[in-house]
Amino acid sequence: MTVTQLIATHSNTDFDGFAAMVAAHKLFPEAAVCLGGAVNRNVREFHHLYADALPTVDPGLLDLSGVRRLILLDTVHPNRLGELGELCGREGVEVIAFDHHGGPERRPSFIREADYITSDDGSLVTLMLRIIAERRLPITVLEATLFALGIHEDTGSLSFSTTTLRDAEALAFCMRQGAEPALIERYLNSPLDAAQRQVLADALGSCVEMDVPGRSVLVTAVTAADYVEGVSVVAHALMDLTNADAVFLIVAMQERLFVVARSRSGGLDVGRVLEVVGGGGHAVAASVVLRDTDVAKVIAQLGEAVTKSAGAVPTAADVMSAKIPWVTLDAAVDEALILCRRQGVAGVLVVEGEIVVGSAARDDLERAAAHRLGHAPVKAVMSPRAATTLPSTPVDELTRQLTQAPLGWLPVVAAGSPDPPRLSDVVGAVSRAALVRTAVPLVPVPAGLNLGERLQDLGMDELFGHLQAVGVGYRGIYLVGGAVRDLLLHQRSIDIDVAVEGDGVEFAHALALRLKGKVRPHLKFQTAVVIVPGGAAEDRLRIDVASTRTEFYDFPAALPTVEYAGIRSDLARRDFSVNAMAISLSPENYGDLLDYFGGVADLEARRIRVLHNLSFIEDPTRILRAVRYESRYGLRMDDHTLALAHSCIEMDLVGDLSSARLRDELVLLLGEPKVDFALSRLAELDIGRSIHPRLATGAEVAARIDRADELWRRHCLPGEVPLWRLRLIWLLAALRAGEILEWAERMHFRREDGEVLARGLVVGQRLAGLVARGPTETELFDAASVAPLEAVLAAIVLGDGGAEEERLGRFLDESRHLRLEITGRDLLDLGLATSPEVGNVLRALLHLKVSGVISGRAEELEAARRLV
Repeated sequence: MTVTQLIATHSNTDFDGFAAMVAAHKLFPEAAVCLGGAVNRNVREFHHLYADALPTVDPGLLDLSGVRRLILLDTVHPNRLGELGELCGREGVEVIAFDHHGGPERRPSFIREADYITSDDGSLVTLMLRIIAERRLPITVLEATLFALGIHEDTGSLSFSTTTLRDAEALAFCMRQGAEPALIERYLNSPLDAAQRQVLADALGSCVEMDVPGRSVLVTAVTAADYVEGVSVVAHALMDLTNADAVFLIVAMQERLFVVARSRSGGLDVGRVLEVVGGGGHAVAASVVLRDTDVAKVIAQLGEAVTKSAGAVPTAADVMSAKIPWVTLDAAVDEALILCRRQGVAGVLVVEGEIVVGSAARDDLERAAAHRLGHAPVKAVMSPRAATTLPSTPVDELTRQLTQAPLGWLPVVAAGSPDPPRLSDVVGAVSRAALVRTAVPLVPVPAGLNLGERLQDLGMDELFGHLQAVGVGYRGIYLVGGAVRDLLLHQRSIDIDVAVEGDGVEFAHALALRLKGKVRPHLKFQTAVVIVPGGAAEDRLRIDVASTRTEFYDFPAALPTVEYAGIRSDLARRDFSVNAMAISLSPENYGDLLDYFGGVADLEARRIRVLHNLSFIEDPTRILRAVRYESRYGLRMDDHTLALAHSCIEMDLVGDLSSARLRDELVLLLGEPKVDFALSRLAELDIGRSIHPRLATGAEVAARIDRADELWRRHCLPGEVPLWRLRLIWLLAALRAGEILEWAERMHFRREDGEVLARGLVVGQRLAGLVARGPTETELFDAASVAPLEAVLAAIVLGDGGAEEERLGRFLDESRHLRLEITGRDLLDLGLATSPEVGNVLRALLHLKVSGVISGRAEELEAARRLV
């Protein structure tokens, strides 16, 4: 194999070195990652299981004569590079090094000063991630997990004295990108002190395996003379040393029984098991301290509970695929190699007639092709046997088998098959990828629902086709936000929010080009709006596009800082579980619903639940949003969410946010068709004082708003009077006009809106007073015509329901719509000179028409002659 660029690290490769190489590959995508020589056991196992996602090359397969660039990680010593050391100092080979073990004095002569990048961080991965973050390069969940492992290992999980603040920030960055704690825990070891080691030794000597089909569950009981701190660490080590699926460690000390349980990836819910003895925890970790009981009784209770809790164990039959890559004994090496590449596997079965006679690994096939033996038959490079497994093999055993499988997958043969098996005996194949999805979900996992058919209700099939065409090469394209929620609630949504795993702004530009639309990018938040022109403004198609990202807030109510992340992290940053769902629009899994946080269950239970405890503190406008959802959908905040809302308001954080954001949420809330519950909830939360200290939200205000709503509908005003503005006038009833104007400016309302809010109630009171004095029709008409319509409605609400409603109602329905059929031109034709008198006459004629004295063009002309 000939390559021009290589990425390498020292022998005895640890997680920091391996992760740094993978990070370097993101900076130098044309370079091959070379993993050879001695590799630490945990790194070797990790890479072997995830080799499909983290491809490397063997140095033994490389033709080093073509190398022109060598990227070194975590070392600058040629003697630590094995055979790759000969490239250091070779003429024509540029060497670039990234290191964290020292300063410029360690730079060898074959590396230019500009090509020697160093730091004093505890982990080299930290340095690499800083560069990746600066370049805004996306990383996968698996990469984030690997990077986190590197940082954990080289900093002792941030406990070593060489750890820097940047290491901690880099680790946090990995977690925001979706690093999987279950995998990190699996591949890290915790050190034990002397007392803990003694407990571990005693525990290993007294282990008893419980009778649990398909699982290895151990229980062990020991006695410690003195108190031993941290027996949970011992339980963890015990599980690692025995490779058990779950362990129950009982330590008798100080007249008590300390029971600690650990489960590998939560396969057995130990929290539920320990409930039988009064303990608790979660699926992977639980504990309890018992008094006045004996060990035998506890073990018996645990055994009974384990038997009840242990569910069906996933087996090869559950995860196998029907696709079986195989070639005949006489097939050419090139033919087998092409099959490997097409199916993405690391080897094929070799069949003679009906018998599986061996297997050919992709590495061997590539080595043969490199020696120009592509025409040779596969039998020249095959292994005489093929490792197989049975349909009943548990997934955990498959993991062990796959780490040793040269093909990267295992043929599954029917029970009772001969050895060697016939091809017809091979009933399926288990790949690394299938096993990874079963053991630790590193890819989006649907909630069990496919909404492909329901997506048709949106009438956007053509648009979704364009999204898929533009999305070639992106990890995922998703419909997110309110559209998903509304689809599940069988409501039509007009919001089209799309999230892409990758550069969302770049995606938006490509989509706009395809749709002949325009783009409004917002680079700070990695978002963009694509607008496709239509006939009328309301017919324009608007698509909001965002990079899947995570957010963090520097202080409460601050605007968020964003970073690229996977879809799971993107959903995790959202406000409520019902908004934290996505529908895949990618062709491979079109319509699959992603629901990591229980949004479907919450919709079914009609509840609103925050995703994390700081949700309202980070963005207090979410409180108003929650109230709006309660009002619109009939959902209700659960007790915990409601308590968090109260706490945020009590800390006076609501008024501490961007006033425009508060204004927008307030306008949306007050614009809902019904606000009765919302108003009572605002009063219950006492949130009004955070919006303005004298905002009114009591029962009397709610009644007046309800009355104003009724009049708004009766007099057909939806197209003329914004509902939110009509309602807000009553919430501001306790403020003077000047105070309202000042508040409206601070909230960044439009000047027109601010003036209506300030005048609405004041002018309404004057109109109500005028009606009470019995004005003529023309007097009332003149006064109402210059008033905001909100003020006219306010006057009716403030009245006693008699004259105000009758007379102002007639104004709203009839007189305000009256128009003269003659114009100023008609008056000029009658001999009236051009002057302000033309306007006076027209106004007098309109008064006559309002009073019912005249009607129609002929009577208007006759009255005009008399007036002229």
